[in-house]
Amino acid sequence: MHVGSSTDRVSGQRTGTHFFLQQQSDIRYRPPVKVCVAARRILLWSLIVLVWLLPAASAAKLQRVAALVRGGAIGLAVRLIDRDQPPPQDTARWMAWEKERYAAYAERQDWNAMSQRACKLPAGLPDDFVQWTLTEAAAAQLAAHDGAGARLFLRRLLWQERGTTEALSRWRRMVIRSYLVDNDLADAETAVLRYEQDFDVHSDSWSVLRGTILLRLGRNRSATSALAGVRTYEGRLLLLLAGLRSGDYEPARVLARALDLVRETAKRPMLQRQAWILAAYAAERAGNAPQHLSSLEHALNFPRKTGADDPLFRVSSDDLWNGYDKVANSIGNKSRLLIGDDAAWLGKAAVYGCDYVPYARALYAFLAFHASDPKTRQLAQERLAVSLYTDRDDRVVRALFTHSERFASLDRVPDQVRYLLVDHAIADDNISFAGRVMQSLKDPPPGENADEWALRRARVLIYAGNFQAGLGLLSGILDKKAVLDDHFVRHFLQVIFELQTAGENREAGSLLKTLFPLVKSPEIRRQILFWMADSDKARGMYTSAAELYLRSATYDGNAAAGDMWGQTARYNAADALAKAGLIVDARSVYGRLLRFTHNPDRRAAIEHRMQQLWLLESKASTP
Repeated sequence: MHVGSSTDRVSGQRTGTHFFLQQQSDIRYRPPVKVCVAARRILLWSLIVLVWLLPAASAAKLQRVAALVRGGAIGLAVRLIDRDQPPPQDTARWMAWEKERYAAYAERQDWNAMSQRACKLPAGLPDDFVQWTLTEAAAAQLAAHDGAGARLFLRRLLWQERGTTEALSRWRRMVIRSYLVDNDLADAETAVLRYEQDFDVHSDSWSVLRGTILLRLGRNRSATSALAGVRTYEGRLLLLLAGLRSGDYEPARVLARALDLVRETAKRPMLQRQAWILAAYAAERAGNAPQHLSSLEHALNFPRKTGADDPLFRVSSDDLWNGYDKVANSIGNKSRLLIGDDAAWLGKAAVYGCDYVPYARALYAFLAFHASDPKTRQLAQERLAVSLYTDRDDRVVRALFTHSERFASLDRVPDQVRYLLVDHAIADDNISFAGRVMQSLKDPPPGENADEWALRRARVLIYAGNFQAGLGLLSGILDKKAVLDDHFVRHFLQVIFELQTAGENREAGSLLKTLFPLVKSPEIRRQILFWMADSDKARGMYTSAAELYLRSATYDGNAAAGDMWGQTARYNAADALAKAGLIVDARSVYGRLLRFTHNPDRRAAIEHRMQQLWLLESKASTP
């Protein structure tokens, strides 16, 4: 033991304290005048250096915040901004921090926070910063699809702020977009006419906005004229749509151009989704059924929010269901298949399954609702899902079965499809969706043990934050059990560890207590005692935690507790005893632990902890 070093540290502290008191007691002492002047100079220069360093320190912190925003830790970035942003009186630095705040809000699409912040601007800010803030707030409201809310900020900008011609032009265009968001096409057109009287209207961005309004109004040929010559992706998409709608462009030509745009917009998801939708529109008019179905599947394979609110490029899962039905009816008529002859329809789907996959999927989708046998309907839906999972991401299946009028609730979706939805959602880390689907599933898949299935459900529900449902399943597994298989218990314990990680220590401890007598393996029982102690320790129940740790250390004949498990348990027991205020007992447990600890690093750690406890004990006993 390194007791000597501890004694030296203690005596050193006492010497330092004695010296300090001695200096304070000599109250008559005064330093020479020269020393005072020098001290004042040092203090002055220190203050100057400190003032100079403060902006640099603030800039470094701001760079950290920007890095966090770029790295995706938005919550942490906002927390640091709330803590470290200078007061508004320090205008320049406050504005720099405020811009990073807006960047963080925009990154997590917290449009409401941006607009609320803009409503509470401090007085005395420069005009250009106020204009920037209000413009950002208006853009946020547009992103939140609140046209009226955007106009509240835009009116202030147009009526109260002195903006440049470029800024005024931008604000007026935002007003027009706000009317489009609210589907107020009449006011949008009026605003367009007024804009054209006041500003240059020969830019591509203006042509795209004008063409959008004309298409929304159904004036397709006028839109074609307005968009002629525009080379941006947005302009080309709208021009093709206008030509398709008006009949001026051949559907096959539009389809070919749309597929070109699909390839060109590979790095711009919203535009690529619109290109797939345009391809679906054109393929349907061209009578190209396989391409129509394939384009719809691709469009539905994008995240649900990607461009989903554009009324000019809109498809739904029911469009795909209806497309499947149309193709299946056509095949059935040509092949003289009778509705009700499920085997013939399944056989036809199997024939198409290799070379004409869209046709096979269409037949499965048709049987999913029109087969005479309920088992065939379920089989067809499962095969449709499997086929889509093979070729596409899981979003298509999710859209078909969870965002369609054909399924009022998850309970209406066949179990086999829900099992697939859960598996793919977990693989995609979409735990929230997996938990929602798992909540609707009661029975295990064919061939799976009921307890294993309940445990799997509980784990997903706990990950999804539905602790009560997960705890109910775990308790149900233990009910009326006399003994549990060791392999199953180990899986069960993994779920309890996740409960402890989530801070549900009371519930975890209760489950462990119920589990303990159902386990026959002494090794696992010893481990359960340790995890029970962990739960009690996390709840501040240090005395019971210490007892459980010691029981774990010495369980099943391990009286000496000299193995690694026993040493770990003893160390934790001593720590719990110390936190309970039982210092003598804690030092005693540490001392016994040293008998079995031969690793130098571990011994040093234990000895250091004993010295700390000795200091605490000495302090407590000093009057």
